[in-house]
Amino acid sequence: MGVQGLKVFFICYLWVLLALAVHEWGRAWMANCLGDDTPRIEGRLTLNPLAHVSFLGTLVFPLVIFLSHLGFLPIGWGRPVKVNSDNFKHKKWYDILSNLAGLWGNFILGFLILLLGFIIRDKSHSLSYLCSIGTKVNVAIGLFNLIPIPPLDGARILKVVIGIGEEFFKLFSKIGGIMLFILVNLPIFVNYFNLVNKFFLDFYFQFCKFLLG
Repeated sequence: MGVQGLKVFFICYLWVLLALAVHEWGRAWMANCLGDDTPRIEGRLTLNPLAHVSFLGTLVFPLVIFLSHLGFLPIGWGRPVKVNSDNFKHKKWYDILSNLAGLWGNFILGFLILLLGFIIRDKSHSLSYLCSIGTKVNVAIGLFNLIPIPPLDGARILKVVIGIGEEFFKLFSKIGGIMLFILVNLPIFVNYFNLVNKFFLDFYFQFCKFLLG
């Protein structure tokens, strides 16, 4: 890997840390708003990336993806926020909302970053380029976390929707990381993921052009 490659990875990884912090904070914030103070008690109601680091999902996974040249940006996941759904007034729906909050946090942040990039593009191409990377990382992480494999949000949403038992879900979670490593090495997944990712990014780009003229 050359110096330029290291620079790109470093920039991407900083965005990954921010994106994952926003993702986990969003889930913690929503759960707290809906009546569960477990995330606040455990110190997860913060944007400090260190509070949300997962050894496998935040440190190992993004590095492996980048070094393997799998065809997309470094992505991953943070340490899942613990939520006690028994504290929710509407257990099922509030649980789903709290899981969706992290995804929407990434999608909204990605759009705002791109909007900033559009505003400053004539003044600073370098900063505009950094913003474009930030948008790509946030959208990719939001989409990736929709996959229904633990410990991603998609799995927790599926668990609530179809009523997966706790014991089975815990067993499923033990092999989730291995399944994700296998998944990102499948060309058909990489192609499909990049296609969906490009659709979102094109929509963001066109919407920014519409807003700013």
